[in-house]
Amino acid sequence: MAASVASTNRDEALDKVYEEIEKDLILLGATAIEDKLQDGVPETVSKFSKADIKIWVLTGDKKETAENIGFACKLLTEDTTICYGEDINSLLHARMENQRNRGGVYAKFAPPVQEPFFPPGGNRALIITGAWLNEILLEKKTKRSKILKLKFPRTEEERRMRTQSKRRLEAKKEQRQKNFVDLACECSAVICCRVTPKQKAMVVDLVKRYKKAITLAIGDGANDVNMIKTAHTGVGISGQEGMQAVMSRDYSFAQFRYLQRLLLVHVWWCYIRMCKFLRYFFYKNFAFTLVHFWYSFFNGYSAQTAYEDWFITLYNVLYSSLPMLLMGLLDQDRGYADLISSGRSIRKKRSPLDAIRG
Repeated sequence: MAASVASTNRDEALDKVYEEIEKDLILLGATAIEDKLQDGVPETVSKFSKADIKIWVLTGDKKETAENIGFACKLLTEDTTICYGEDINSLLHARMENQRNRGGVYAKFAPPVQEPFFPPGGNRALIITGAWLNEILLEKKTKRSKILKLKFPRTEEERRMRTQSKRRLEAKKEQRQKNFVDLACECSAVICCRVTPKQKAMVVDLVKRYKKAITLAIGDGANDVNMIKTAHTGVGISGQEGMQAVMSRDYSFAQFRYLQRLLLVHVWWCYIRMCKFLRYFFYKNFAFTLVHFWYSFFNGYSAQTAYEDWFITLYNVLYSSLPMLLMGLLDQDRGYADLISSGRSIRKKRSPLDAIRG
């Protein structure tokens, strides 16, 4: 008890007590839970990387375990240069100093300069802990003082100074978070370890806010619920950590490798079908409307219809419902095996015609 409340050399005192306690012990048994990757995870991650899909790993494991997971699922390789929290903090601090030095009276009229954080070339990855994440994103917890403070009415000048100070802090925090997202997007992989459920949701929200990207969160436990609900699309994997993630998801799977079929096959087919549907929708409406416009020159603008009522009804049924239903069910521009093997995605923006021709 004295060692736990010691004010000086507390760690050394605790180690001495532990050594005195842990002597002449007899091992009766041990239990453990095997925590390993599911089948097909490395291949799935490799295909997602080939399809230019950015993968961020948000886990509560410690840094060594998270790094081993990155090597196991092929996010990290021997040629990957790993940047840790202290490296990222120094880079962001230097960038903030440069931005502050460039700022001035005419800073808002000058075009923003997007300078890369790293030199071109090379494969880099980011591994950051939850403590460094709060430090970098200026999300430090402020301890509330228990001392009673009397609040006196402030003058107008004090209120104005306080408001300006808050605005400067918010602007600095926003710029810091944007710089962090830009830096992380230059890396091929991002692994955040020792993060809380709130931090997971915060990272997803940062990507949504500053990159305007479509996010998909995948989780298998209760600590992933906030992240799944924050992302545009949530996927829950039914595992041994309960059903909370599955209950709050948009899609649920039993294996991580089933995401290949969702992202590389069905998303592609849905995208192509929607493009064709929009083209057909405009064609159908223009064809139906322009006939009435042209017929108005011959009927003296008397609002007489060019079609019978039964034809209008059949037109909407046959030309609006049945073709779209058949195309939505059966149209496949490329086969399942071809899409899985090629690892093609629709992440890069392209026009509908280019997507259909592709």
